[in-house]
Amino acid sequence: MIAALLAAAMAQPVAEVRVAFDRRGETAVVARGLADIAADRPVTADDPVRVASISKLVTAIAVLRLVDAGTLDLDADVSDLLGWRLRHPRFPDVPITLRLLLSHRAGIVDGVDYVQPLDAELAPVLADPKAWDAAHAPGTWFAYANLNFPIVASVIERATGERFDRAMARLVFEPLGVEACYNWASCSPDVAGRAVVQYRAGKPTKDDHHGRAPACPVEPARDGSCDLSRWRAGVNGAMFSPQGACASRHAGWRRSGGCCCGAGGAIAGGYCHRKPLRRWPRRYGRGTAPMATPAAIRPPVRNRAALCAATGWR
Repeated sequence: MIAALLAAAMAQPVAEVRVAFDRRGETAVVARGLADIAADRPVTADDPVRVASISKLVTAIAVLRLVDAGTLDLDADVSDLLGWRLRHPRFPDVPITLRLLLSHRAGIVDGVDYVQPLDAELAPVLADPKAWDAAHAPGTWFAYANLNFPIVASVIERATGERFDRAMARLVFEPLGVEACYNWASCSPDVAGRAVVQYRAGKPTKDDHHGRAPACPVEPARDGSCDLSRWRAGVNGAMFSPQGACASRHAGWRRSGGCCCGAGGAIAGGYCHRKPLRRWPRRYGRGTAPMATPAAIRPPVRNRAALCAATGWR
């Protein structure tokens, strides 16, 4: 038991990067480990890495910009934009809104796969009763679920007429001057080729691009093809993985990362935690939780912030 605990304590990530900054610019950069084990490529702060569930917060920023522009309404029934009726099968009279989806209170659970192929459609996925919390009506219970965000992405596509990744570029990345993308389709081949490979138990699981852009930047269609011209607005918001596939360089996010939570806080699971976390939460309990709102997206209160990432553990 003690030996196992010591081994866990001594485990090191395959790669880790930390960029500290204040309002004037970078104050410290630390990069250790390998971005790609097979290529023996050292990681740098300029290498793009997936930010996992922080992607949800970035998606929420785009929603709030569209709300500010009068394009979206947080409390409107999303069915009106989707073009199909989205309802909890046990509570069909309760509308599903963006506010409920963003705050994980829509009654949706990850009982079905939220990673969908290019040719999938969300409507039949959400017709499956396993996608819903059978015990709680929408708006009455918090249950963290990745599946909320493909729906949000579909709403963004229907409202703007743009592919989700391109809408994110216009609404968030370009105004911030950040080169970032969802699932690599909107990143340059050079940026995609420098992706930090994701590992689990020493084996690559994501972004093993071998120094070049991936052959298919999204989950391929069920027949193995990868024709992005098959995209139709709002049909498959899961295509660009809005729940976890945002990738960017640390050196780019330093311009905006401090506005997410402010110094002294932390981001976990796509949420801002106003105080430092004593430990990284392994799972999110049920109950209530705040939506990502303008109040949570604020400048550093002490003029200091840091961005950190670690991939794989060995």
